Order: sequence, then structure tokens, then C-alpha cells
Amino acid sequence: MIESTVTDSDEVQAGNEAAYPRPQVGYRTLRREMGLALLSEIGARSVCHHLQARVKDDQLAELLQRINEEGVRNVSEVQQLIRELGGKPRRTSFRRRALARALTWMAPIVGARPVLRIVHNGADTLSRWYRLYANYLVQAGDTEHARMCERLSRRKRHHAQALDAWIRHMPRR
Repeated sequence: MIESTVTDSDEVQAGNEAAYPRPQVGYRTLRREMGLALLSEIGARSVCHHLQARVKDDQLAELLQRINEEGVRNVSEVQQLIRELGGKPRRTSFRRRALARALTWMAPIVGARPVLRIVHNGADTLSRWYRLYANYLVQAGDTEHARMCERLSRRKRHHAQALDAWIRHMPRR
């Protein structure tokens, strides 16, 4: 997915410790891909925000509210990560928010299950992406940012598992 472009000349020595690679040189592709992850986080957070008001089950609404709250934290962490890697993250996406709203308007017609499946697939995909980013960052010697990506990956995997349980046990329309 991401090809390593960091070389020995990209590393700076600070005393005995090797500093992190210069973000502007080696992380261009990573920042671009994290930008896509950020857009996905914005969309997922927005879907959960709007869907929680439309579902009839209180426990599911509570889960969606928790995922939304964690989604707010995810968005800010990914924005911070992109900034620390030398990029300029998006603050929001009108298109993602509008599409999320349209998707949740369909829930009363098609049921919550298909909408939850879309959110589940997104969370599962983001979990894999963050794990790949973490692996890349470890190879580049950037363990601090790799840990951030691992935390994001675990959080998204937890969201996917929780949504999967609901999808499996939710009655079909």
C-alpha cells in the first residue's frame, strides 16, 4: 500500500538517539493516505451522529452515540497526526457529511441494518489502514506515531466488532 521512501540521509542524529525522519521528505504518500482515512472518519462519525436519532433501540442508539464520541476523538487524533507528519489536514468535509445524512434518511425505508453494515465495513477497513500505517511508521523508525496508529486501529476494530454483533442479531426486514 505505502512504499517506504525514507532513506538514511533522511534521518537526523540528535546525540545518541536517531530523530524521526523528516516528514516532508518521506511521508508524502502516507499523509495523502491518512487524508483519505480522515475523510472516512468524518463520514463515519456523521453517519453515527445522524443514525442514533433514527434507531428505535435504546442500546443501539447508545452504541452509536459512543462511536460518534470516539469518532470525534479519532478525527482530532488523525488531524494531529497529519500535522505532526508535516501535512495540513482537512477540518471537515461537506460532501461526506451530506452523504452521511442522505444515507441515514434511507434508514426508515431500508432499515438500519444496511446502514450499519456500511459503517461496519468502513470501521473494519480503517482498522486495517491504521495497522498498515503503524507498520510503515515502525519501519521508518517513528514509533511514537506508530503507537498512535495502533490505538486508532484497535479503536476502529472494536467499533467494527460491536457493529458486527448488532448486524448479526438484528432482524431482517
